[in-house]
Amino acid sequence: MIRPEYLKTLFIPKKPGKNQLAPDWSKPFAILTAYNPGTSRPTEEDNKEKNRLLRQQLSRERYPKHKVDAVSENWSHTEKSFAAWGLDHATAAKIGCDFGQDAYFWVEHGTVHVHSCHTQEKQKVGTWESRLSTYRDKPTRNLYVIQLDPLVRKDSKAFRKKNPNYKADKHCLYVGTTVLTPKERFDQHKAGIKSNRYAKKYGLKLLTELYRDQPILTAKNCVKEEKAYAEVLRIQGHAVWQN
Repeated sequence: MIRPEYLKTLFIPKKPGKNQLAPDWSKPFAILTAYNPGTSRPTEEDNKEKNRLLRQQLSRERYPKHKVDAVSENWSHTEKSFAAWGLDHATAAKIGCDFGQDAYFWVEHGTVHVHSCHTQEKQKVGTWESRLSTYRDKPTRNLYVIQLDPLVRKDSKAFRKKNPNYKADKHCLYVGTTVLTPKERFDQHKAGIKSNRYAKKYGLKLLTELYRDQPILTAKNCVKEEKAYAEVLRIQGHAVWQN
């Protein structure tokens, strides 16, 4: 059976070690897992043991292999897997069945397909390049907005210079991103822990209504998106500080 979520899988290959050759992704390979067979949800210890047995089998049959994490689109689910070279579809399907799997992935000519382990059914997932990811792509950063005391404009020339188009009926704000919850980060600012000087001295409260609908950001895009959102708020007439 090919489940819809298989078609949105992301792949994170492990970086080769210092004395390990980089895998040749240009040659056809299968991606196999022993995690979470069928609809069962075994313990992490059981999954690790099945993963060890799969690794042993691939080594015993002398298939070159490389560790790959298969990750769901929303990053809520990860399965330890192996890219394996030199096997055919029949072998990949058998190994999948032996470990209770519904399907395996097959990559050839830069295209990823998912194949049923039990039938001839297959579906295209996308290009290998488009499905590759890194853990820096995982959404972990929360955007937050702090309301500042309007005195910040009177006290700080730099703040005024940054916001020449401020409208008197709008707020003075600080915009940031954090791996913590917005409340935890606000409390840090006020306690002087890795704090911004404006957020510490003038911070009044979090303005949840200005950030609750914003998406969770990644380590790669958080700075860009934080700056972009600060500019959106300035266009609305707010006076905004963003590091």
